[in-house]
Amino acid sequence: MSFILSSDSCCDAYKSFLKQKNVFYLPMSYYIDEVPYYDNFDSLEEYRSFYDGLRKGQMPKTSQANAFETAEYFEKLLNENKGDLVHLSLSSGLSTTAENAQTAAREVMLKYPERKIYAIDSKAATQGQKYLLDKAIKMREEGYSAEDTAQEIKESVERLHHFIVARDLFHLKRGGRISGVAAVFGTVLNIRPIIVINHKGQLVVIDKEKGMTKSLKYLVKSMLKYRREGETRAYIAHADDIETATELKNMLMAEGINDITLGYIGPVVGSHTGPGTLGLVFEGTKRLTVEQKGK
Repeated sequence: MSFILSSDSCCDAYKSFLKQKNVFYLPMSYYIDEVPYYDNFDSLEEYRSFYDGLRKGQMPKTSQANAFETAEYFEKLLNENKGDLVHLSLSSGLSTTAENAQTAAREVMLKYPERKIYAIDSKAATQGQKYLLDKAIKMREEGYSAEDTAQEIKESVERLHHFIVARDLFHLKRGGRISGVAAVFGTVLNIRPIIVINHKGQLVVIDKEKGMTKSLKYLVKSMLKYRREGETRAYIAHADDIETATELKNMLMAEGINDITLGYIGPVVGSHTGPGTLGLVFEGTKRLTVEQKGK
């Protein structure tokens, strides 16, 4: 192993997969009725149980990984493993986790000046973060250094596209992404907001479609428009809706996009998106530049 590779658990990979690939992870937490839970999910049943709880009315709260606990985590990794460290964090536009990781990295490197920690803001979430992690895993397996891998991942961050369709509008309203009126009328009229993660790693509503079928077509057209020339690789994230995710996969395959990975949206991000949310991630030439309203 040429370097240490790590992520917070918002990469939404099965934890057995991370162990198999020798990737360490910092578990993120969420709270239900003030009881803390950690994202150590490693089975289909755990994801389904979480979303079943949301459908029954549970409203989880989430928390960020603070700088102190992240520094402890980094120091432990350096003490127990050889090499420099590359760490991927949930988007700074969604959480302070990335900022805290970068603060922790600077503090720990003062104690270990001979070691390097590359704490990367993924400007991504869930399967977008896993896309970047999988790329880092592949580069490490091919013998790249921590520095070269970190540089390539940072460049990929600026090319990555996330297009998202939400089904449960009241979860978006709770997070302040849309108004209460929009949530009510959108639900009644079957309107689906189209959301992207912008150049700052923030969620931004950029359009809307009526019904899921038209929304899926919008996602496919977006990939065909914004992907790198010849790009056939895509990641699909879903909040316990494998049927719709598979429908999107089939639509992409009909357009020649045949290297497709499906994965769950985990509990930390899923607490805010609600059940049924669907996301499409792919690499383009440049990330979309679009500001949040009022920014």
